[in-house]
Amino acid sequence: MFFDPSDVDHRLEFFSELLSCQNHFYRWTYDPDGFLLQTNCKDLALNKLFIKSTSFEYMMTHVKESFAPLLLSSPLNLTWCVAFEKSAGELYRIHVIGPCFTSEPSLHEISSVLQNGPITDHWKPKFLAILQRIPVVSSSTLFQHALMLHFCVSGEKLQISDIVLQHTESSSSSDAASSKSSERKDRMNVYRAEQAMLRMVREGDIHYEDALAVAASVSTGAQIMEGSALIRAKVTQIIFITMCSRAAIEGGLSPEVSYSRSDSYIQDVLDCKTISDAAAIGHTMYKDFIQLVHKCRTNPNHSKYIQSCCDYIESHVSEKLSIDLLAARIGYTGYYLSRRFKEEMVVSLNTYIKIVKIERAKMLLSTTQTSIQQISEELSFGTRSFFAETFKSIVGMTPAAYRKKHQRL
Repeated sequence: MFFDPSDVDHRLEFFSELLSCQNHFYRWTYDPDGFLLQTNCKDLALNKLFIKSTSFEYMMTHVKESFAPLLLSSPLNLTWCVAFEKSAGELYRIHVIGPCFTSEPSLHEISSVLQNGPITDHWKPKFLAILQRIPVVSSSTLFQHALMLHFCVSGEKLQISDIVLQHTESSSSSDAASSKSSERKDRMNVYRAEQAMLRMVREGDIHYEDALAVAASVSTGAQIMEGSALIRAKVTQIIFITMCSRAAIEGGLSPEVSYSRSDSYIQDVLDCKTISDAAAIGHTMYKDFIQLVHKCRTNPNHSKYIQSCCDYIESHVSEKLSIDLLAARIGYTGYYLSRRFKEEMVVSLNTYIKIVKIERAKMLLSTTQTSIQQISEELSFGTRSFFAETFKSIVGMTPAAYRKKHQRL
């Protein structure tokens, strides 16, 4: 559908009037090269901030590949909605509304941006006054504004999922590609670490310390802009508690126990006064949920000694385990332990050891980048070929095939 530019201008003017009924939004129009053509904002310091940011650079790069609407954000949480106007299939104009805040910035955050951002000393006092007039709008409202702006410009009705987001800025344009690649890799590692931790909750795996340490090394918690370091730590732990409580239910823990436990831990987090207290609560919670799931998955029909043997295997899965070693621990002979274990567990002791090791291998293959050789050595299989042979006999596919199938990122 073809739109006359004057019609677009009329629609945008009407749209701006509608927005001004609730908040005062500035509107900006740029040509295909990024030069400002028109604005209803008299304070050009905001335009200076925008065009000097990598949000502007991201916008100009994005439009070379797509005309999808954008939601751009700066380190100060200033956000802009962007729509692209076409004429004869080519970019004609770029329309921007904003900026606005999605959360109230702290004075420290404003001072930091003024100190380190592109604003000169001459503009800083004026810019500080301008910031006080910028509206605070929720992210969900901004999504709707972006869709309406795009409709005014193109006549096309889209869904929220069609909006492209640019959440953070890179430090410089020359580092943009490497930063994006690094961010993707970092988030991939965070996801894998999270999956490893949650899988241990679901399985009641009491050998969890390594997964917890890996997660702590790849993630600094929830990436939110608002609030102090303590608030961010609390949000991180509340998210962690919620995820673990759901994983525990999936592992067999009753919803009543899981929800009441998580409510108690969340209240403890809300009441804590320091970051270290919040972290300690998270660690205690994680261990508690794993032990609860472990207990609920423990078969009450197993004898105390056989259950103790199973627990030892699960908590020492990376070690070389033998029937004689396990028998000596509980005071049985190797022959008697083997016979008793087969009677209660249906499978032989050696088979059970292999199954537990392969379960751990499956977790490592699907949630980490640890090499197959390293996994084989870590689980004391002796050789990679023996590991691969054992894995295939239990799982039905090779370790490499399993990793390819289950690593979604």
